[in-house]
Parts: sequence; structure tokens; C-alpha cells
Amino acid sequence: MKNFKWTALIVVCIAFAKANTLQAQENFKAIAHYIVQTKIDLKDDEDKEKEAKDEAEDARTSEIMAKLREAMAKGNQQEYVMEITPTESSYNKVVELAKPKKAGEISVSFTVNNGSTSSVYKDLKEQKYYKEDEIMGKEFLIVDDIPSYAWQPVNETKKIGNYTCYKATYTPVLTEEEKKEQEEKMEKASQGSLLAMIPEQDRTITAWYTPEIPISNGPGEYQGLPGLILEVQEANTVLLCTKIEINPEKDLDMKKPKSGKKINQKDFDELREKKMQERMERNGNKGFIITRTTSN
Repeated sequence: MKNFKWTALIVVCIAFAKANTLQAQENFKAIAHYIVQTKIDLKDDEDKEKEAKDEAEDARTSEIMAKLREAMAKGNQQEYVMEITPTESSYNKVVELAKPKKAGEISVSFTVNNGSTSSVYKDLKEQKYYKEDEIMGKEFLIVDDIPSYAWQPVNETKKIGNYTCYKATYTPVLTEEEKKEQEEKMEKASQGSLLAMIPEQDRTITAWYTPEIPISNGPGEYQGLPGLILEVQEANTVLLCTKIEINPEKDLDMKKPKSGKKINQKDFDELREKKMQERMERNGNKGFIITRTTSN
């Protein structure tokens, strides 16, 4: 174990030295492609399942409940592209064309907000990130400091593609405010059968990074390791780099977001939570998006 610690320390030092050298090369650029997969495994609770069925008013409601279960178990997969230079990066979702649906067909989807599922621009010189987001149609420009992660090295390596990757973990500590919010959410979840069946998740974030690409950066808000982060696992979400283009011939198209009312992340999250609660109380949506296709 002592030998590994010394080896890990040497690797980290060499990687940071390479990172400093590479980041001094202004012409370096790369494009990384990521797949983000989110799945939610429901707890097996027969009482709550029976309760959910009893609450169903008709066959159509039962069908919607079944679709919700199916969507959560199947998961939600999205593709992202990250453009990288030594001083900035841009991580954005690949927009897909909507698939045609039959008239009367019910479509159910869900969204998860975390560090790997938000489109984000990072200014590494200023250590700031910029995101455009909206709440019920109103646009916001989120500007805040890039989060600092107290990564802990783990005695594990693996290959991702052709790159040797090292494992690191980070477990965020709940603040008193977050503990209070968690208690409130658990209390509200107990009133909705599906949300109550979602088990509590381990808060540990696991990252795999490669010193072979010595840029201290990663997808979404993640960064702070001596190499590019190629894989992240956070709660129900797994993020994996599937392709990297080093110094591609085409020019990068990174643009710092500018549209929307400027706000920091904390204030934006609080406002969004408030509006979501208002919406849930108004129509009982529970955070899921349900659409029904109608004929023209």
C-alpha cells in the first residue's frame, strides 16, 4: 500500500507537470464525446404498489402509472460533446430530432439535474462557469465559481478505450440546509407512491481520469484531477467518454453564454425548486413529463 501511495503521488506530480506544459501550448484542442445514462431502480414495495393501483381512477390512469415505471426502469440516455482547450471548454447536449408518435400514444420522460447533465461553458483562467437555463419559459444566465472537489485517490486503474485511467472519489458533506431540504423531500415523497419507492442514493461521486490527456478538466462541472475525466458515476447517472479527437482539423465553436438574467447557482436552484413545488401542488405532476399525441 505504501508503494502504491508513492507511485500514485509520482503519477500525480508528473501529470500536473504535463498539464502545466500542455496548458501552455495555446494551440492544443480536443473534442470528447460522452454518453450519459440515467436509470432509477424502484424499491420492491407491494404495499405501495397496491396503494398506487387503488389510487388509479380508471384504466387510463393505470396506463400512465405503468409508463412511469417503465420509463424510470429503462432509463434516459443522452449524448454530449465537449470541446476543450487549455483555457476553456464547452460541454453541450447533442440535440436529437423528436421521434414520431401514434395518435393517442402516451409518452413519459423524466429529467435529472446534476454535474454531468448540464450544458456548461468553463473559463479556466477565471475559474468560472457559465450556463444558460430557464424556469417556466424565463431565461437565466448562471455564472458561478467552478466547484472544488476534494478528490481522494483509489488504488484502481482500468482502460477506457486506449487510455489508462485512474480512479478517484469525492463524497460531498451535507450542509444543515441540505439536510433540512432532504427531510422535507422525504416527507413529501411519502405522499406520492412512485417517488417514495426511489431508494436513497450513495452521494459518493466516482471519477476515472487519464493523465495521458493532461488537461485538468472534465465534462459538465467536474474537474480538478491531473488529467481529463473520461467517466463519472453519480447516484443514478453514469457518464462515459466514447470518443476523443485530439487536435482535430476543424475549428472549435465555443461561445461563452450571454443570454438571460444573470444569477448564481444557489439562487437559481432555490427559485427553480420553488416554482417546481408550486407546479406540483397545482397539478400533481411529480416532476415527470407526460404527453399525449393527438391526431391533426
